[in-house]
Amino acid sequence: QSSVMTSLDNMLSRGSVRALNNGEDYQNPVLKVLGHRKVPGGGQDRYRLLVTDGIDQHSYVMLGTQLNYLIEGDQLPPGTVLQVTKYVLNNMKSDKPILIVISLDILGSGSVPDPANSDANGTGAPAAQQQQQPVKPLADNNRPAAFAAVQETPPRPTASSYSSGAGGRGGGGGQQPGFVPQTPPHSGRSFGGGSSDQSAGSGIDTSRVRPISSLNPYQNKWTICGRVTQKSQVRTWSNSRGEGKLFSFVLTDDSSEIRVTAFRDEVDKYFDLVELGRAMYISRGQLKAANKQFNNTQNEYEMVLSSESQLQQCDDADAAAVPEMKFNFVPIAQLDTVEPNKFVDVCGVVHETHDVQTIVGKTSNREIAKRDLTLVDSSGCSVRCTLWGDEAVKFNGEKKPVVAVKGAKVSDFGGRSLSSTTNSCFLINPSMPEADRLRGWYHMEGQQMQFDTFRGDGGAGGGPGGGSAVYRNLKDCKAGGFGTGDKFEYFSCLACIIHMKRETCLYQACPKPDCNKKVIEFNGEYRCEKCQSSYPNFTWRFLLQANLADHTDNQWVTCFQDTAEKLLGVTAQQLGQMRSDGDDKGQTGVFEKALFQHHLFTMRAKMENFQDEMRLRVVVQDVKQMNFAEAGRLLVSQIEAMAV
Repeated sequence: QSSVMTSLDNMLSRGSVRALNNGEDYQNPVLKVLGHRKVPGGGQDRYRLLVTDGIDQHSYVMLGTQLNYLIEGDQLPPGTVLQVTKYVLNNMKSDKPILIVISLDILGSGSVPDPANSDANGTGAPAAQQQQQPVKPLADNNRPAAFAAVQETPPRPTASSYSSGAGGRGGGGGQQPGFVPQTPPHSGRSFGGGSSDQSAGSGIDTSRVRPISSLNPYQNKWTICGRVTQKSQVRTWSNSRGEGKLFSFVLTDDSSEIRVTAFRDEVDKYFDLVELGRAMYISRGQLKAANKQFNNTQNEYEMVLSSESQLQQCDDADAAAVPEMKFNFVPIAQLDTVEPNKFVDVCGVVHETHDVQTIVGKTSNREIAKRDLTLVDSSGCSVRCTLWGDEAVKFNGEKKPVVAVKGAKVSDFGGRSLSSTTNSCFLINPSMPEADRLRGWYHMEGQQMQFDTFRGDGGAGGGPGGGSAVYRNLKDCKAGGFGTGDKFEYFSCLACIIHMKRETCLYQACPKPDCNKKVIEFNGEYRCEKCQSSYPNFTWRFLLQANLADHTDNQWVTCFQDTAEKLLGVTAQQLGQMRSDGDDKGQTGVFEKALFQHHLFTMRAKMENFQDEMRLRVVVQDVKQMNFAEAGRLLVSQIEAMAV
């Protein structure tokens, strides 16, 4: 048996590990297995090997999933000598590439090498413990479908290797220090409480790694492994019950995702450890029902970290099996199919960047910075997206970057709009196919396009002027059932103004940006009840009531600041100055010029209770110049539809 073992040891491809680490192509290397372990990831099982070529050791070897049966059938015990007949090298940004084994042949097997009895050649194989077996092929080289699962998740370096020494040299072929077959320790940083046999420095027990989707509050002995796909800033609170701080993050594996929150002392303990994009282990967290008011994950539970919880960063090879951040992008033109207060993923080009504004929080009474962006994509529609806090202040949209927002909150304000919340992930110029495609589209044609305002419940209708909401006559709006639903009805209409209420079209508003509430004059100052402040001046704002008419009927509508300025051709400040100066002639000229002009109106409608009477309230969302060519084509299509 000694001669058999020596023969196998002499077959090892000395120098092959170093060649593979340098990215060189080494044909059919013969290696010895020193140990293996299961790589946690929550989906299909994957296994990692520690091998040696008799000189150097390689701990970045992954079995293709089609070879899992070799581990599960105990056909690759420590000491097995094998020949890799087909493999793929996945390059990483660290010092070693990952070797993914597609097919192999077993040349012989024996017991675990004992470093104390290593031979002179450095193979470390006890002579009395090896038996030779006939060569047997173990994988079909023509199985690209099975290998596809291995290639779907490219590796991403997230922590240092646990191989000893620079360049992976293990001091001969003996067992690597710190590498115990089946369950080696991890080199990633680890923090947490626990019992004496599982302290913060000893690492997490990875033998109980489970998919995130299997977690429930009735089991507490588990470990999960996932990638941090969202992370909030530290937030503080103060109320009658005390004060404190918290932060949260979302951990994702290929089965599900879960929101994790840390409070008070755990914030200081874990905030720096948790890094966006980093793969991590977590154990001993407390599970509870998810609060969907603050939780946008697709999981019925969420996790709270305690003093007993443990967190640990994954090393490079384990992190390779954890999926990257996943997006489920919704085209901007389809946001009308998403209910308000839901969360979506959106990718778009920043077409316009507005200035930073400051508002006062309703509950905190603190000033908050906000910035509005106009996002567009190849669907031809635009949507407003609001950033808050430091994110709003630091954003620079001069070069019109592509942004990807994960977990943006949908609102029905202005038809549809988006807001980045504390649980959203906002990426600028991300490296992904969707962003690259949008960047090319915008450069070639998008920047020259005229984008539609957001379409509503009716879907696309192709109204004259390029509006995207469904086209209706005013008579259709008064039909039974219109506007009686829970949400607004959106539509486009070609009409002209036949009357406007001049006396009530202006009001004195709070001068603070984004307040817009009516002020009350008192002792020479102007009091805003919303801001609880008095100001020496005010600003004029429009609240215009107009009567629109088409060939079928007429309808009273409300026009706010932007749409009223488009219709009248003057700003609220200009018309307010005329009123202050007593310029009746100038005011009359402004209103007479706007009468009987045809426009394409985009509007929203809903039935509301007014003095115990249900009335249809219609608000103008946008005004565009009439496109007579498109209007003519629309009339022709309507006539053809009526032909018998």
